[in-house]
Amino acid sequence: MATLEDLAFDAEQDLGRTKAFFPILPRLGNGWALSRPWSGRTIGLNLHLTTLTAALVQELTLGGARCVVSAANPGTTDAATVALLRSWNVAVHTGGDREDRHQQVLDTSPDLLVDAGFDLVEAALAAPEPTVRAAVLTSRSGVVRARAARPLPIPVVDLTAGRLHDAVENRHGIGEAVWLAVSALTGIHLAGRRAAVVGYGPVGRGLATWARHAGMAVEVVEADPVRRLFAHYDGFATPGLPEALARAQIVATATGRPGVIGVAALREARSGLVLLNAGTGGDEIDVPALRRAAEVVDHMGQDVVRYGLEGGTTVTVLGDGHPLNIVLNSGSPEPVLLQHAVVGLSLEWLAQQALTPGLQRVPDDLEVRAAELALDALASSDPA
Repeated sequence: MATLEDLAFDAEQDLGRTKAFFPILPRLGNGWALSRPWSGRTIGLNLHLTTLTAALVQELTLGGARCVVSAANPGTTDAATVALLRSWNVAVHTGGDREDRHQQVLDTSPDLLVDAGFDLVEAALAAPEPTVRAAVLTSRSGVVRARAARPLPIPVVDLTAGRLHDAVENRHGIGEAVWLAVSALTGIHLAGRRAAVVGYGPVGRGLATWARHAGMAVEVVEADPVRRLFAHYDGFATPGLPEALARAQIVATATGRPGVIGVAALREARSGLVLLNAGTGGDEIDVPALRRAAEVVDHMGQDVVRYGLEGGTTVTVLGDGHPLNIVLNSGSPEPVLLQHAVVGLSLEWLAQQALTPGLQRVPDDLEVRAAELALDALASSDPA
């Protein structure tokens, strides 16, 4: 059985490979080690605990920050990453033993926050004497919740409003990583398979585009008429959910809304359907209800569970309905590292500015700087 030291070593190896082939964060970290923009400050981060998050924490620490980390989703927490962070003496709170992981971060009186949703920021704003000066939100679902919570008493940078988030991470990062994860888990050869993507926001567009590149026959299910029209003009059939489930062999959700696919719909689905989620959170597919309704549950492998429903229909769920690319800590790391670079630059900007409260669009010059660093990192790793 692997020890904590073994897990930390494996994660550190993964981190080393990432740095070697796309050294965008180390280049920022070298500058931060000299300027120390967060000296004496605590940064609380509520993110998916993968090696890519560890890469960000490592460079922020070089810049003088005391980092305290909580798991954005226990279902996407990589044990090796937790072991690595703790070997660096970084406090990591995963919610084990029913601990309030967000409150544990806030107990350290952080100055700045980074949140993959809105849970940590929301908890901070509810504190009787909040210490947080500013925050960065990295997901669209978090921004939606922040808008509903107005007026915000602190400046909150919205990374999703920038040019890079949708165009690079959502379209290319998630789009590629999810289908690679499907093949890795199931051994399915994607070309020639019939797929349906539920949701045609930025993530859904990436999923549908990459599925088409892989040779799949792709349909799109979208409730919003405007987005459904976009899908039509992008060349995708746009059936309703029942029709798509009846035809598709693989279905991916990307809506950011809970309960999009429930048991009633799955009873009418094509038997043998493979079901996965690529949206934020782990509740777009009603896995608990599916588990209760199943007559047979077959654990076919790590993160692969087949449920047999009354009448003989079988449905295989990957990653227990959590974002599949994050569950597997897999896929192309470059888009995520690019976003982490924008996170770091935003935190540096916040440490130097006195901004008005409320949502703030990420400054364009920070994204330009991140893009320049990315192009430079790509060029330096090109063997030609």
